Amino acid sequence: MPNGYQAELRYLSVNARDALLGDRSPRIRAGVLALTLPILASVAFLLEYDLVLGFWPLYLALGIALYAGLARAGVLAGLGAVFLAILWRFVVPPLVGYLRWSMDTRYTPPRLLAYKLDPSGELQEGLTHGPLYALAGALVLGGLAYLIGVGVRKVTERTS
Repeated sequence: MPNGYQAELRYLSVNARDALLGDRSPRIRAGVLALTLPILASVAFLLEYDLVLGFWPLYLALGIALYAGLARAGVLAGLGAVFLAILWRFVVPPLVGYLRWSMDTRYTPPRLLAYKLDPSGELQEGLTHGPLYALAGALVLGGLAYLIGVGVRKVTERTS
């Protein structure tokens, strides 16, 4: 290959790495936020604060993905936050229900049909369906939030 092609391929590979990983300092901040969100949600859930069973952890994770796009933290940090928030919702409440052997509805993972399983079945369903929904949600919702953050950053860079 001629030298021009090699230089262009090297430029594209560096840009892809920068887009995936981002800058070090914002990536660390976004990663810390992404990891503390499920921890705080777990503590709130154990204290029986049921607001974390709604969409608030997902909204906060989308905010982290938006921040990742704005601050050049990398797409993996943004998608990881959304992935962890959705996975938390599917896995942690059924795990707590399994450990307490409780049949309360607050320990069930999200589902479309209104059926109920025993606590071990709820945990098994959360473990099997959770990663699939988390991956799909992270790619679609997290990717969209990240792209909006990148778009806002590009617009503000052009105007200033």
